[in-house]
Amino acid sequence: MSRIISLFFLSLMLSCQSSDVILPKEGLWRTELSLYPGVSLPFTFMLQQTETGWVATVINGEEKIQSEEFRVSGDSVFFRQPVFDTEFRGKIVDAGKIEGNWYDYSRDNNYHIPFQAVAGETARFPFQSEKSPAEIAPVWRADFQPETPPGNAYSTVGKFEQNGNQLTGTFLTETGDYRFLEGVVDGDSVKLSAFDGSHAFLFLAEKQEAGTLSGKFYSGIHSVESWTAVVEPEAKLRDADSLTFLKPGYDTFTFSFPNLEGKTVSLEDDQYKGKVVIVQLLGSWCPNCLDETKLMKQWYEKYQDEGLEIVGLAFERTKDHELAVASLGRLRDYFGITYEILLAQTGGEKIDPVEKLPMLNHIMAFPTTIFIDRKGNIRRIHTGFSGPGTGKPYEEFVTEYGTFVEEMLGER
Repeated sequence: MSRIISLFFLSLMLSCQSSDVILPKEGLWRTELSLYPGVSLPFTFMLQQTETGWVATVINGEEKIQSEEFRVSGDSVFFRQPVFDTEFRGKIVDAGKIEGNWYDYSRDNNYHIPFQAVAGETARFPFQSEKSPAEIAPVWRADFQPETPPGNAYSTVGKFEQNGNQLTGTFLTETGDYRFLEGVVDGDSVKLSAFDGSHAFLFLAEKQEAGTLSGKFYSGIHSVESWTAVVEPEAKLRDADSLTFLKPGYDTFTFSFPNLEGKTVSLEDDQYKGKVVIVQLLGSWCPNCLDETKLMKQWYEKYQDEGLEIVGLAFERTKDHELAVASLGRLRDYFGITYEILLAQTGGEKIDPVEKLPMLNHIMAFPTTIFIDRKGNIRRIHTGFSGPGTGKPYEEFVTEYGTFVEEMLGER
């Protein structure tokens, strides 16, 4: 009888405890990453509770990044997005408010940014001006760090679409694009942000009387750059196929690295002989690489039977070998990749790909993609990747390079 009574009171206690647990509200949440005093990066996410758990979907314009790794434990919240070794760790203040820190474990020195999330707020950027929104042209030449010595400054192409106060778009650079940006034109102020689980981008600018833009670009808490922009409808970047090439004295591309199971894989293996091979230099921390990986998977499924092989050479920021393998395993599992991913290098944020691939003049971007024909000749080396956030440039890349791969597969 005493055992029954004890179980009754234990059950009652657990029941009382569970009723005191505060669960976050479902619906739209607005989050601010506090980069610096007075400077916050906003983004929104949708939170839903399903029969199997919580689902959080980060929203960047047309981009929707869904994650089932949103966990509530007591008064704490843990939220990871797919693939990246990053995490939100927060406390539920009440059902409509969460506070804590966002951690990027792929970076050194305990990299983290404070955040606050509030339920029910729908405006990414609240309006502060009563003026009509300035007109933002579709295409700009944007120069970053223009006041610095030559070699530090770099030019980009800004492409935007304005609908009243709302603004979306991205910047194309020679190393890749700046993701799906979403924001507003608030009077003469331009405000754009993106958060994808790895990149935390904030662009702020003012439209000047001369029609130019001038402002600041924040990348997390590790980089702040000034930028200016002028309307230039025909703005272009250098040819992405001309930036990386074989050094004089080299006529072939070779590698030998371990796969995620520890087996050494080489381009000289029978698996690659007589095949068209695409070598993808990537990192699990690199969102542009993930965009390209989606396309690589499609091509592999479409053309493998015709003689296409793809192999990823990964350069990981972490110095921890086991962590690097785990991160790459997450990437492989998330996309369902069946081609080899090899761990080429670890070494923190100072990875040097040319140390492992000395036949190349330099590697200035992840991804860098090498196209090799059936005879082992390098036909193209493409620097960077214009992802779906760039619109037409992405569509043109898919068409042009898809045709190029088909032509190589037809050669004997």
